[in-house]
Amino acid sequence: MNTPTIKPFGERGFIAQLGGFSSDVDSGLFANAVARALRDKNGVDDAVAGIDTIAMRFDPAQLDAEQAHAMLLDAASNTPRNTRSVAAKVIDIPVCYGGEYGPDFDALCTQLKLTPEALVKLHSGAPYRVITIGFAPGFAYLGELPEGLSVPRLETPRLHVAAGSVGVAGRYTGVYSLPSPGGWRIIGRTPRALFDGREHHPFIFEPGDEVRFRAVTPSAFAAITRAQP
Repeated sequence: MNTPTIKPFGERGFIAQLGGFSSDVDSGLFANAVARALRDKNGVDDAVAGIDTIAMRFDPAQLDAEQAHAMLLDAASNTPRNTRSVAAKVIDIPVCYGGEYGPDFDALCTQLKLTPEALVKLHSGAPYRVITIGFAPGFAYLGELPEGLSVPRLETPRLHVAAGSVGVAGRYTGVYSLPSPGGWRIIGRTPRALFDGREHHPFIFEPGDEVRFRAVTPSAFAAITRAQP
């Protein structure tokens, strides 16, 4: 068993750095399982999972620092590390690649020496798992990318990325559920609504879900958009 490294995180929090996993998918799913377990504990204000970290904030009126540290360590030590079970749900994400929907698509084809058809086939050819949710509300980190699609983030992030945009960065592909700034290389956009504020769980993505991208034409993009409420 790999014991996490736990350090203070502000005046009433700790952050655990995980290790010993063979993939970011396994690490991220484990981190989310630990975070879910911690959120049910008295005295825990919040627990947030990253790909290989867990940040926990505690209520000092209910827990002192030593108790909070022990609670985080206990959760990380006793949560099963093999969390890559069958996905709770499979999510179909239609994507219109390139053009106005994928401003970085053509440059990426040139950089990676791929034809547009090859890039689409490579990106959409395999299912992904939702590793975790961050850096913005509903933003889904999906992994891991096939070999040959790994590229760094943009040197200068965009001030605005449209909701539904699909990007790549490092070993991951990601989907912007809401409009936000961002530095991922945008290769396409989905017409599917990813957020519904009327629902108790407003975002469609949850850690552990399986995501399958499906290429669609601009006309199909428009038709799907019109068909949604």
